Amino acid sequence: MLVAAQFEGGEPMDDGEIRDQLMTLLLAGHETTATGLAWTFDLLVRHPAVLERLVAEVDTGEQAYARAVVSESLRLRPVVPLAGRRLASPLRVDGHVLPAGTDVSPAIWLAQTRADRYAEPFAFRPERFLDGAPSTSAWVPFGGGVRRCIGAAFAEMEMRVALAEILRHRTLRSASGHAEHVARRNVTFSPAGGTRVIAELRQIVDTRNPAEAAD
Repeated sequence: MLVAAQFEGGEPMDDGEIRDQLMTLLLAGHETTATGLAWTFDLLVRHPAVLERLVAEVDTGEQAYARAVVSESLRLRPVVPLAGRRLASPLRVDGHVLPAGTDVSPAIWLAQTRADRYAEPFAFRPERFLDGAPSTSAWVPFGGGVRRCIGAAFAEMEMRVALAEILRHRTLRSASGHAEHVARRNVTFSPAGGTRVIAELRQIVDTRNPAEAAD
């Protein structure tokens, strides 16, 4: 599709542009989502009640709780720790004036674990996101402003699809007795040893009515 793609004037992408697009897809669009899923499974297998509720919802075809699980996982285990910016103009913050040209790097995990924004900020509680979308200033796993990750919505959708497909076909439990430690990998924070789980086949359950199942 990339090779066949054309710009508005009918010109194709040259080899350098195709390479750049592939680098974006592979590095920005694959590793980050895979890491987000790894953290999500690590959290789920250590919170059986959350996992049980998510499996029950997956079996009905609903997505509200899956959205909440993804949001809460990205809050507690953001894949990218910092959102670096270089100021194009002076910025006044809490009585301080930062001149143009200053590099600022909001700490995503610190912003997302503030007690004044989240009750029990270090607890894995997807229910906190069931009443509405997370705050744009207190939930920034994809950065914010005009430079917010262009693939954010797609990444969240990928995570929900992967969660649903895996949980429909497998029963998961932890393969280790402790939560995974955080390790720096390039620009991401990843599980140090990967997320090790024991996955067993489960009977596929479809609790929708026959008309919905046929659709």
